[in-house]
Amino acid sequence: MLTTRSIELFLESLSAEKNCSLNTLAAYRRDLEHLLKILKLKSVNEFNEGNINDYFSRLNPSKISNRSLARKISSIKHYFRFALDEQWILIDPSSNLKPPKFTHTLPETLSLKQVNQLIESARKSEKMKAKNVRNTAMIEILYATGLRVSELVSISIAAVSGDPEVIFIKGKGRKERLVPLSKSAKLALQDWLLIRTKMKVSSKSKKFLFPAKSKSGFLNREQFFCIIKRVARHAGLDSDKVSPHVLRHAFATHLLGNGADLRIIQSLLGHSDISSTQIYTHVLEEQKKTLVMDHHPLMKHKF
Repeated sequence: MLTTRSIELFLESLSAEKNCSLNTLAAYRRDLEHLLKILKLKSVNEFNEGNINDYFSRLNPSKISNRSLARKISSIKHYFRFALDEQWILIDPSSNLKPPKFTHTLPETLSLKQVNQLIESARKSEKMKAKNVRNTAMIEILYATGLRVSELVSISIAAVSGDPEVIFIKGKGRKERLVPLSKSAKLALQDWLLIRTKMKVSSKSKKFLFPAKSKSGFLNREQFFCIIKRVARHAGLDSDKVSPHVLRHAFATHLLGNGADLRIIQSLLGHSDISSTQIYTHVLEEQKKTLVMDHHPLMKHKF
């Protein structure tokens, strides 16, 4: 079996049987195509434990994080497990690969004051009113719902028609969920819809809430990433510490801090495993420690 063909069949299987998202499939493709680029093997039968190990020895440790390395190992192990199941190979050359050990770092987040600064800045950071209204709507919706950035930018206009209380989202792994909108997010959305419905857009873009001249027809993640950085700088915030994902963390952390149930937060974030959501309990504990260390009078007392 040719390696290029086997990869296509592997990705088709992931899409059909495991319902993997487009982003996940793209990550698998990048990892496996990089493996082929380095080893230059044309048949899946040519792989063995030696050349797999050789591939990893060629990766520059200074340019790849342990998290990225773990993802590559996972991609390759899944691919060869599939090849073994399909009887293209008799022995799995990746069976002895072990993922690297890495510590889970606590996610960056923002205070409520910083979120408000960001939203206020979005209202006036651009020269064009339409862009300010769009950016405000995107940031308000992101903070109100905790959406992934890929979910935010690809919202269909049909999903927000009729003054909705909730938005229907098809998220990671094509899993569907409903996320509620806050009052301020609804108002920001209404302001944007007044402009959006009058816009002339291409046939490819007309079904999206945030249309753009892009391959997908909507504002892509990279574009929104740059927008939020500009808004953060305009607000006087450290733009290195502000991103769409940081706003998602702020959403979850603030909900948990105000007494929301962890299972509810898991559902809103679209996490398939509660362990992914539990990281926010650690964020909250760190914030409590900092609060005590900074403000308790005895902490400043010199014994």
